[in-house]
Amino acid sequence: MTRGSKLFPSFVKFLKSKDPSDGTEQALLDELNTLEEHLKAHGPYVGGEKISAADLSLAPKLFHLEVALGHFKNWTIPESLSHVKNYMKVR
Repeated sequence: MTRGSKLFPSFVKFLKSKDPSDGTEQALLDELNTLEEHLKAHGPYVGGEKISAADLSLAPKLFHLEVALGHFKNWTIPESLSHVKNYMKVR
């Protein structure tokens, strides 16, 4: 399974959700936590020390997630996900 493969669908479901108790936010957090653990063990990139096609696919999705959820839901990636937040800053 590719790391982050369920991230974008989870993001879209949460973005479209109107029910705060429907589990879509937790599903997104679960996916972000999976990515956090992977980056913590194998980072700074998805494949390790070098940027890969997986990063080129994932990075824009994380950017869209951050912008859209910030705008429409006033939601940000939790500070506790430090490896994800750092990943988003790595150039």
